[in-house]
Amino acid sequence: MNDLVTTQQLAWVLGQSTATIRDQIKAGEIDATRIVGGFRISKTEALRLAREKIKAETGRTMSDARLQRLVDQVIQTNESP
Repeated sequence: MNDLVTTQQLAWVLGQSTATIRDQIKAGEIDATRIVGGFRISKTEALRLAREKIKAETGRTMSDARLQRLVDQVIQTNESP
């Protein structure tokens, strides 16, 4: 995984639409950098959001390494043809 993720990649990780991700960025709920044609979200922010989602849905925590592997797998799976 790169140091930055796209709104599409974050949407896959969080199980949300890209429109929802963009709305959350514009509302200040997600920290992102504006670029030509969209936004980029830091890996650290993506991991924070994924951790919060897992905690809220399952009540469980996950190690940083395991969470990073999970996020990488979700992105890789969705990017595969």
